[in-house]
Amino acid sequence: MTEQPAHLDNQPLNELEEQLARGEQPDANPVDVILAFLNNEVYVVSSDALEGPDSQVEPLVLANSSGKPVLAVFSHPSRVTEQYLAAAPNVLGTQGAAIIGNLGDELGMVINPGAAYGFEIDPEGVANIRRDFKPSDEFADGTAGSADRPAQDTDLA
Repeated sequence: MTEQPAHLDNQPLNELEEQLARGEQPDANPVDVILAFLNNEVYVVSSDALEGPDSQVEPLVLANSSGKPVLAVFSHPSRVTEQYLAAAPNVLGTQGAAIIGNLGDELGMVINPGAAYGFEIDPEGVANIRRDFKPSDEFADGTAGSADRPAQDTDLA
């Protein structure tokens, strides 16, 4: 028997993936999934490499089934398949909150495209997360620390 590639493994590899797996359950709280995304390291792929603290990269943007642009985000480096690495060979880690904070108004995102643990958020959902989840602390450089639960139940979709 051959071993499955890591990106096809159905075992959660980190806290974010544990929350993504729980998010499939009928009694799941979507807030827990969003907080796990915001407060954990996630990965984007880029044709550009980071060359310093102020360098900028263009992460891989895909088209969803409706042809709308979505940023490809991965919960673990092993979830990045060869098809994405061929287009963008550099895997870069960042906080999920930084992704949400830097997405424009027209761009959605897809977590783990084609993998067992994944989902898509449209631009309106991204805007709702940005509005409803505030950083609980900020670092000296102004970047977000961890995120807190929203003050009230909100519609995240």
